[in-house]
Amino acid sequence: MSLFTKKEKVYEAKGKKEEWKQVKAALKEAGIGVSSSVWQDEPPVCGCGAKLDVRDFGPNGKIDRDVYSIRVNASDAGKASSVIHGLLPDYTPYVSRTAAKDSADSRKGSS
Repeated sequence: MSLFTKKEKVYEAKGKKEEWKQVKAALKEAGIGVSSSVWQDEPPVCGCGAKLDVRDFGPNGKIDRDVYSIRVNASDAGKASSVIHGLLPDYTPYVSRTAAKDSADSRKGSS
């Protein structure tokens, strides 16, 4: 997998670390180059400088609020989607937030 090729996001889910690991392993096993990332969707609630989130100190422990995503080369996106659907039949394909926002804006303007 070269560094300077166009990549497409094929998977993104919040709080599903184990599923993300399974999808990543299945894509690698299928011979698809994977670029993955993890990022935080919401900042801690605490106003202090310690960045402690008071919601993490409940009886069930820390909550996974991270967003897990996977990107592949644009040429491998179709193959990656079929691998993901084989592993997770109920998974809906990733739609970028800008595309979702554009379609919602177009629906507002047409009514």
